[in-house]
Amino acid sequence: MSILGSMRSGVSGLAAQSNAFSAISDNISNLNTVGYKGTNTAFKTLVTKQTTSSAYASGGVQSVSRQEVSTQGLLSSSSSSTDLAISGDGYFVVNQTALPGSGDTWAYTRAGSFTKDTNGYLRNSGGFYAQAWSLLPWDGSPEASVVNIQGINYMKAYYDAKGQVVYINDNIIDSNNLKPINLATIGGTATPTTQIVMGANLPAADDIGSTRKLSALVYDSLGNASNLSMEYTKEGVNHWGMGVSIPSGAANLTLTDSQNGNSIYFAAGQLEFSSIPTNGSQIKITDVATGNEYIFEFVDDVDGYTGTNIPVSNKVSSINDAVKNLADALKENLPSGERFSVNDNALKITQSVMGGALTIDASKALSCVQSATNPDDATGIPTGIFDIAEIDVNLKNGASITFAEAADTVYTGAAAFVIGGKYFKFVTGAATDGDGTSASTPYIVNIDSALEGGNVVPEKLVNALMRRVSAVLPNSECYISSGNTIEILPTTTSTDIELKLSSLSSVISGEMRNEGANWIDITSDGKLVNTFEANGSMQRGGHVPAVLFNADGTPKSFGVDGLNITWANGAKNMNVENGNYISVNMGNVGTSDGFTQLSGDFTTSYIKQDGAKFGNYSGVSVDDSGVVTAVFDNGEMHPIAILPLATFSNPNGMVALTGNVWMASDESGQAMLKQAGTNGAGDITSYALEDSTVDLANELSNMVVVQRAYSASTKIITTADEMLDEVTRMV
Repeated sequence: MSILGSMRSGVSGLAAQSNAFSAISDNISNLNTVGYKGTNTAFKTLVTKQTTSSAYASGGVQSVSRQEVSTQGLLSSSSSSTDLAISGDGYFVVNQTALPGSGDTWAYTRAGSFTKDTNGYLRNSGGFYAQAWSLLPWDGSPEASVVNIQGINYMKAYYDAKGQVVYINDNIIDSNNLKPINLATIGGTATPTTQIVMGANLPAADDIGSTRKLSALVYDSLGNASNLSMEYTKEGVNHWGMGVSIPSGAANLTLTDSQNGNSIYFAAGQLEFSSIPTNGSQIKITDVATGNEYIFEFVDDVDGYTGTNIPVSNKVSSINDAVKNLADALKENLPSGERFSVNDNALKITQSVMGGALTIDASKALSCVQSATNPDDATGIPTGIFDIAEIDVNLKNGASITFAEAADTVYTGAAAFVIGGKYFKFVTGAATDGDGTSASTPYIVNIDSALEGGNVVPEKLVNALMRRVSAVLPNSECYISSGNTIEILPTTTSTDIELKLSSLSSVISGEMRNEGANWIDITSDGKLVNTFEANGSMQRGGHVPAVLFNADGTPKSFGVDGLNITWANGAKNMNVENGNYISVNMGNVGTSDGFTQLSGDFTTSYIKQDGAKFGNYSGVSVDDSGVVTAVFDNGEMHPIAILPLATFSNPNGMVALTGNVWMASDESGQAMLKQAGTNGAGDITSYALEDSTVDLANELSNMVVVQRAYSASTKIITTADEMLDEVTRMV
């Protein structure tokens, strides 16, 4: 029994050493296999039960092979940006097919030698395709998983076959949430701007009324670049307003506040002309509040014009002169005339705080760039119609008084009226001035200069009244002359303003936010106070601030976080409705990571925006967090995906497959997806590969040891055979 047992023990030794030699053979064969993990062979005894203390029953040996999957290999440099190595824990997620589906194989590897296959997909030397989280510019959705890359927010999402956005669940490993990276589909691209991130210090010592400007570059969907000038005005203590210049090729622009229902904080528009308008060209403007339509027609002979529209002379030597004539006609006929200004060949419209909404139809003026705005959804033919929005009623606090044309007797026959708690009265000719303390002693406003043929010219009447108001009333900065309109905007330090205008009810219109926080007709008696409720808190002045600061110089609240643009150049409109607007990020409340108001100079800390003009794809880069960025020949860089890393509670428990990959098992535990460099996952190094963990010298040494052990085991068998032979010869 003991001789046969010894023979079997020798046989087990042969088997164990053969297994060890097989592991050594694989290790040496894969000496240059990227990401290969060497296999170690350990031995354990086989023990049989001893029946007596005087006799020994031999058992033998068993081999146990274990691939050290968790062992880190050395990193060696490479010349390819898609050669990737992991330093630390984690494994690339790969699939055996480029387009995973039913029956596919999800696996994990450290072999990051990725190259493009014939279809442009990234595939490693083992034939497995890299899987990643796709990236899109963040659309503001709370459902999206947001990633901030160099100050710009992106989301883990992709477009499905119908062009709909699909948000990724980054905890799930399947073909709905992980996609292969296809570099062949990047091609040339123009990416519209979706985010502007800014940081600056607005000097605390600036006087009220001071302005500071920042500039940012934005791209439309066609890749056109436009420079935006953003102007910040100090409107009170810790209180700054904001406006933005409208870029060429745009029809309108608004600043909005998503925290207050995307309410309009600022609005502007323009009419740009490429040539002198032809005879008969028309611009129609509708005052939305009143429904009044004003059609301005360009004609060669204004004096001889017999039509029913408002004539505008185009008998000029330059486009600029024609635009100036249009601006003059607008100021003479529309309220808040100072909204209209001229800049080169463009009529600029900057909505005043109390100005009403306007609808502009430029379809019958083909020399106007904005005639190509807002194509019809069904036909694609431009309508040429766009709006200049009104500042949201909940964001402003003021009054607007618009004067109409009328016979001088209507104005001079009216009783005294009250502005700012003082009495005023219109008269013609010389008159004794009062002290404004009562209806019997009003301040006199002589309107001789405002008369033409016995009728009042409203713009001139406003100028005459404003001269008196500015001279005799405190807080004169609250009163703003605007064509045939006076806008009254309290400041953060002004007193309450009493208004009684019922005696002028037949020739004025407008509205006022009275002390009851209600909007009332301007002819109703009331008091305009400098405090009002908006955004759930009390505000002071005439307009919610774009940025309100705390006493420590950090932002207390923001009244602006969105920028919307309607384009007239064929580009896709940027607005909240189609989810294509530009988010404006000026930092976080209570921190100094963006805008601050501290003593010192005006400084710009940073201005970042996404988007890119047209450029051809020229390459790709991968950073240490796994962000895959497409590089274009115009110098732009566009993040397109993130390569996640999978970690396991027991990576050595994974099951090996052909191709230097492993699959998860019950022993390894489920894969946890993480972005490289976070939550214990290692970093990704581009232009590098992880070497095999095999040590050739050690393997050759082990080979000698195994060979000797194998030879010794054969001696056990041959010796046992000889002993058995001796026994049989005894018979």
